[in-house]
Amino acid sequence: MTIADVPTTEESGIEQVKLWFSAFDYVIFFSMMGLSVLIGIYYGFFAKQKQDNTAEYLLGSKQMKVFPVAMSLTATHISAVTMMGVPAEMYRYGIQYWACSISGIIVTIFMVYVFLPVFYELQTSSCYAYLEQRFNKNVRTFASFLFMLSCFLNCSVVIYTPAIAFSQVSGIDLHIVTPVICCICIFYTTVGGIRAVVWTDTVQFGAMIMALIVVMTIGTLKLGGVGNVFKIAEVGERLVWFNMDPDPSLRSSFWLVSIGLTSMWISMIGVTPECVQRFLTVPDLSSAKKAVWIFGVGHILVKLFSVYNGLLIFGEYHDCDPVHSGLVQKNDQIFPYYVLQVAQKIPGLPGLFVVGIFSAALSTLSTSMNTLSGTIYDDFIRSRYKMSEKTASNVVKVMVVIVGITCLLLVFVVEKLGSVFSLAISMSGVTSGTLLGIFVLGMFSPKINAKGAFWGAIASLVILCFIAAGAQLEILNGNLKYESLPLHYDGCPGFNSSGIESRTFYIDAEGHSNSEVPWIFRLGFMYYSLLGTVIAIVVGTVVSELTGGQQDPIPDHLLTPWVRHLYKAVRREDDYEITKTKASM
Repeated sequence: MTIADVPTTEESGIEQVKLWFSAFDYVIFFSMMGLSVLIGIYYGFFAKQKQDNTAEYLLGSKQMKVFPVAMSLTATHISAVTMMGVPAEMYRYGIQYWACSISGIIVTIFMVYVFLPVFYELQTSSCYAYLEQRFNKNVRTFASFLFMLSCFLNCSVVIYTPAIAFSQVSGIDLHIVTPVICCICIFYTTVGGIRAVVWTDTVQFGAMIMALIVVMTIGTLKLGGVGNVFKIAEVGERLVWFNMDPDPSLRSSFWLVSIGLTSMWISMIGVTPECVQRFLTVPDLSSAKKAVWIFGVGHILVKLFSVYNGLLIFGEYHDCDPVHSGLVQKNDQIFPYYVLQVAQKIPGLPGLFVVGIFSAALSTLSTSMNTLSGTIYDDFIRSRYKMSEKTASNVVKVMVVIVGITCLLLVFVVEKLGSVFSLAISMSGVTSGTLLGIFVLGMFSPKINAKGAFWGAIASLVILCFIAAGAQLEILNGNLKYESLPLHYDGCPGFNSSGIESRTFYIDAEGHSNSEVPWIFRLGFMYYSLLGTVIAIVVGTVVSELTGGQQDPIPDHLLTPWVRHLYKAVRREDDYEITKTKASM
């Protein structure tokens, strides 16, 4: 059976016209953006809790509720890259990304039982304060610098992604859209603090989920049901469940997704101020654990929804690729165009969907700006300059504005690089592996000293930057490419009108060999974080051994609960041996 033989509804034909927002869609879109601004105004000027001290501005006085905190966490980590990049990736390369659900389970367990107990006992708004207590000031400063670098790089991708969607549905240049996104986000984050961020995230997450579910329902019904969706995908070779090829240079495989993404997500969720700050806004450790479990389930479900949306796109365009037909300019614009097409008869639904994409972006961006400004204040300003709480709060607000403007400027660099999916993971992988390696060294081994942690991190960052930068240059030069799965065009109007076309599909980068690209630059981008973690641990351990290791005893609360009991047993045995030796002398 060919793809053309698979039964679909009569509505599946491609309309060779540009689809745009209706007036009602604009009303819905700007209403949601306005609601975000109003939440910021309320918490900035009218709420009982005034944003005039850092404890309230950054931690909500530790009186936030579990559910909104969990929703805020989920919204933060379900960015516009997930909403748009994942479906587009599934459409072209198959659904192996479903294995991210395995990573999600592992990450949630690690967060609850490994990292959360340590950070909650410390009760500091910056998780990097842990590194100063465990190692020294230099390690803390270096980790804070890495987090700043990561935020600036990732936020630029986060801003760029919804701008692509809005440009597709409105025709407005994305360079006009991106400043609008930033200005809205900067405003409510600056004036409303963490409470505005959390509650705006919660409202935006609701819009995001509503948009996803409605689009999934309509798309599934249009293709004749779930069974038919998977039938079309199977014929089109998109059902890639278990690609067990161990080759690390592949774009995607079961191992790349399940192992590579696990280390990146553990770092991004377990040891970044964005999440630690959220956990400290609830009253106790039990509430924080509940928030993590709710977040874990929500995070996995939305990822799987995005994978399924990739199948819906393929079902709709299985015989006429919209990039080939010129309906969209870039692969990343396929999903918003798809929504406009399947939902054009339902007033407001396209607007709701784009609101969902913007909500995902705004939630990630607002969280990053709020957290990064707090980290800069805690790690670089507080210890150097003495100031009142009100002045400190104003300084943090100014930092939010500076961070937002910097991220906006970096968008002009990001748009020149590859797809948002691979770009986001590559950029995250460069710093996340190094950061995870530092915290693993500190929490899992009481023998690692500050020199080992510092030089392990330096080695990890330098090597990963070299690999990622080299890979991006190879991509820009057209040397590093990945073959897509077959993309058909036999259903496009005017197909083979000249009678000379010999086949019905094309394959991106068909026959292209990456053999001329140095092997180190061919490493799959999903492995970047794992490689960075391993390098930091190995180099850190070796340097610690060469420099005599940690000499002073490590306080138990600086070790993960899994290690504390073992460390106590070892110390008791050492004390016993010392006492025994003294007694025999």
